[in-house]
Amino acid sequence: MSWLWGNETTEQAQIVVSALQGELDERELKIQALEAALRREQHDFQQLLQGEIRELEAKRERIACELRDVDALIADKQALLQKGKGDSTKKKTKKAGATAAAAAGTAPAAAPAAAAAALEKKPSEKKKKAKKPPATAAAAAAAAAPKKALPMDEHLLKVAKLEPNVAFIIQRSTNANTVVYAGQVKGAALDALKPLEVYWLMFEKAGAPREDLNLIERNTAYGASCAPLAGTAAAAAGQFSVSLASLKDRECVLLLDADTGRVQARTTVAGRPGVVLRRVFVQMTTGWVPSVDYIELFGVDPATHELVYEKKSNK
Repeated sequence: MSWLWGNETTEQAQIVVSALQGELDERELKIQALEAALRREQHDFQQLLQGEIRELEAKRERIACELRDVDALIADKQALLQKGKGDSTKKKTKKAGATAAAAAGTAPAAAPAAAAAALEKKPSEKKKKAKKPPATAAAAAAAAAPKKALPMDEHLLKVAKLEPNVAFIIQRSTNANTVVYAGQVKGAALDALKPLEVYWLMFEKAGAPREDLNLIERNTAYGASCAPLAGTAAAAAGQFSVSLASLKDRECVLLLDADTGRVQARTTVAGRPGVVLRRVFVQMTTGWVPSVDYIELFGVDPATHELVYEKKSNK
């Protein structure tokens, strides 16, 4: 072809071919990089699914164990109930026999004297009963009266209807879906193996279904780790130290309130220690990449029932 177009044209064609080949090679490298990235994402996704499957299987096993424990407790209670009924029947039979024997052994002549003595004793017994101070009954009633529960706002009340053991919740400005931090009660104390459970209530969906946190949420924004609280008194009371991913600057104490029997998370709010944490609200920024603008903490003083509020800016 050089004899027809000349050497210059041939060189230009070779340059064009080289440029096209370079572009093809570059695109091939991009395609290979994209395929490698896709394979990595698929592998990570499979690992994530396998991890969640293992966690769900472990959770199913724990639930099955708890159900077996519940069945055993029910069987024990039923056995005690049957035993109690049998003992009550025996006592009634013995009492009836003793009464009949006493009536048969009493002389007829002694009946009028016994009746007269009973009539004489009755007025004195009434007087003794009348002399009982009314303050004793009032004091007993006051001691038996249950302690007043701490106030809840409308957001926490809405969750408490679905989760009676809710300690506190986290909400965001983006939607109504709520992260629930619920105590796991076993008998009359928090479960030593898993005292706290964290999950979503999806109020944006019909029926507000419950959904577990995914792996990223557990390890970043909404995760929580628990450990028995150090100290003899705290350990005996079944209290736990809780570290929250969303509130890394303070520790929480998870416990069952001795007066009300309700699950509580106590922490420092607005510089006041020992406040019962009720709700955390996260205000998100708007934009291509949303971030936290500020956080609001709502709590209650357990002694005075005073509402305590704190606002933390992320700026």
